Amino acid sequence: MAKAQRRDQVKQQRKARQTKAVKGTLKAAQPGNKVQVTLGDLIAAAFDAVGGEVKKVARVVSSPAMTLATGKHIVVVG
Repeated sequence: MAKAQRRDQVKQQRKARQTKAVKGTLKAAQPGNKVQVTLGDLIAAAFDAVGGEVKKVARVVSSPAMTLATGKHIVVVG
């Protein structure tokens, strides 16, 4: 009887540890605070990052990574 009680206690402790680990990972996966950024700010940041080449800026601004970051698909025409 005592062994069965110990086994139950170990199972309960393991379950508690697992739920704590899951909660910690969920907090880390949540997105950060939302910030309003204008299209001009994005283009200016792209110019700073790329170094002033217009074609590379257009590629950066319309990239899939930028689409994921902003939630909008930006199309550069011209």
